[in-house]
Amino acid sequence: MNIDIRRAGTGDAETVSALNADVQAVHVEAVPWLFKDAAMSVEAIERLLAKPDNHILIASAGTMPVGYLFAEHRKIPETPLTHPYETFHVHHISVRATHRQAGIGRALMDALRTAGGEFGVKRITADVWSFNDTARRFFAGQGLAPYMERLWI
Repeated sequence: MNIDIRRAGTGDAETVSALNADVQAVHVEAVPWLFKDAAMSVEAIERLLAKPDNHILIASAGTMPVGYLFAEHRKIPETPLTHPYETFHVHHISVRATHRQAGIGRALMDALRTAGGEFGVKRITADVWSFNDTARRFFAGQGLAPYMERLWI
């Protein structure tokens, strides 16, 4: 399968919204009192695309979009207790169920690493919900390791 990865442009908001529905459904199923049963709107994605620090990548198999990754180039300032650093933070990554286990997620992450290299950023971070074992295994396979936990009641 030939996979093409490209950076999303202003005309891709509808495609990203449709792809976002897949990952949002996973969250709704696990925590329905918190997550809304709706994909990100086209308008919300257009606002994300307008910010230069946001990187939305689309994966296509042939002409069919089958996955996406949304990351933000974060510049964390120095504090009295921490050194400054930069990261590409993955907010979303999703591959259509019909195309999983085909290397598409890995290709999206590889493209993000390449983009990070263009900015001199070597660190990648991601938030993963504790219920999402699939995402946790995926990110571990990409070399990401836990570094922080959030707790709630």
